[in-house]
Amino acid sequence: MAVRCGRMTPERIEGLPYRNNVCGIVFNGKKFLLLQRPGWPSHWWKFPQGGVEAGETDQTAVQRELREELGTDAFRIIGESLHANRYDWSQDSVEKSGYKWRGQIQKFFLIEYLGDPNELEADGSEVQRYKWVELNDLFASIDHDHPNFANYKNTIEKVLKEFKRI
Repeated sequence: MAVRCGRMTPERIEGLPYRNNVCGIVFNGKKFLLLQRPGWPSHWWKFPQGGVEAGETDQTAVQRELREELGTDAFRIIGESLHANRYDWSQDSVEKSGYKWRGQIQKFFLIEYLGDPNELEADGSEVQRYKWVELNDLFASIDHDHPNFANYKNTIEKVLKEFKRI
């Protein structure tokens, strides 16, 4: 493997596959659920998401991720979006993946949370904090100038328009 200064060359990274990822756009009433990963800057937020494991369907993966990250099954999948987001990770994220993937292909699901919004049991190893936001605060919370958020805000806008939730 060609490595320069402890890192893979850009050519090698371009040859890596994309990781399959699912993202749950979770809402309760008129509010949306956003999560913050441990160690993230205080202004970085995202929807619950994670990788699709071998043998899982996308729907099974999003249900597992919600259960793991939020400690509940009180969700109802409304539908899977026609929109997806393919993006390359930062060099650090490629390294953290063990050089398995170059980025992600992210599929989106609209999901209704059926429980009490104040009774989520976030897994501290995956979720530092969570918050519920109104639509007018949503896009400012998820729009970040970082490779790992490439096209995220624009894709979320398309998904919400698709489901007529705007």
